[in-house]
Amino acid sequence: MRIEKQINELEKEVWSFTVINNNIFLNGYDYMTKESKRHRKYSSVKKYDRIMKRVCTIQESEVPFTDEIRQQAINEYIKTINCLKWSERKY
Repeated sequence: MRIEKQINELEKEVWSFTVINNNIFLNGYDYMTKESKRHRKYSSVKKYDRIMKRVCTIQESEVPFTDEIRQQAINEYIKTINCLKWSERKY
């Protein structure tokens, strides 16, 4: 699950999460910029990755992890939940 927050036309933040046993865990964070409006690709300025430690430029404690972002992650997870009858289940 990913949450993207566009700060302005040249900057954005991306958080990635994983769900294990109904708990949502932070997997990664990227603060990205691009040189100008006409450039297409963003480049990572600050990066945290739980698994690939070598690419990290910040520690987990430095990730901006506000209550707003937590709530967005919970809301994204809730969107994936379905309430069905047994006859409607998918195999």
